[in-house]
Amino acid sequence: MRSEHAISDKVLAVLRRAPLDNVVLLKFLLASPQAASVHQIVRGDDAATLLLLDHRFSDFDRETYPAASASALIASTNPELTQDLLAFVPRRETLVFKLANEADRSVVAAEFPLERRTAFLSYTATIMPALDTGADIETTTAKTPFEILAAQGHSAEWLGPLIASGRAFICVLRAGSRPLSACFAFQIDGPVWEVGGVYTQPAERGKGLAYRIVHTALAELQRRGHVARYQVSEENTASIRLAESLGMKRYLTLTHYLSAPDMP
Repeated sequence: MRSEHAISDKVLAVLRRAPLDNVVLLKFLLASPQAASVHQIVRGDDAATLLLLDHRFSDFDRETYPAASASALIASTNPELTQDLLAFVPRRETLVFKLANEADRSVVAAEFPLERRTAFLSYTATIMPALDTGADIETTTAKTPFEILAAQGHSAEWLGPLIASGRAFICVLRAGSRPLSACFAFQIDGPVWEVGGVYTQPAERGKGLAYRIVHTALAELQRRGHVARYQVSEENTASIRLAESLGMKRYLTLTHYLSAPDMP
């Protein structure tokens, strides 16, 4: 099954069988359908999906991997299906493979040279006890501290409409009217929401403020019956410690590999 630009309901239905495991593909497909082409193979209870993401539509990938034209993201429950998907991967381009397990890496490495670059860790939380953190939950843009959130690369143009449509909310700690620390949560697909944009003013760091705002966001998602996802890069030890201190469980590691035709 192939889908380009228009997202097939069948493709989404298969990915939604395991929404947390397939969260990265769902996030890209739903946010930027014009940026991706999708190939999916389903055999019985097994499924494999390949998303080819054009880097012209991804600021992060274009800046991080300037030599690469696209990313190849694979979510698969069977390495034999992963093997079959490789027929749809361009052979003469520099790519970034984003793979979630060793079985897929072994299959891809048999046909493409791979150079490991980094990995992103996904965490989730199932039980978050209520705690008076002093943080406010804001569901309108009236007082949103966009200047803090912009420090992490999240623009008002992107986040504002999500808040206005009820698909995002802000958690913020203030001293009077001055924001000290903030984060936000936004909907990826259905019940799956992501917590991101965690930022504390430099002079306020080391006081546990990030713990308080993220705890507030997770507790609010739990209250609403949503499923939380929190993503960090493997180099971000502070955010990893934060996730672990909150009792979050790591459930997915997405490793990035650069692949170029002239690599040995």
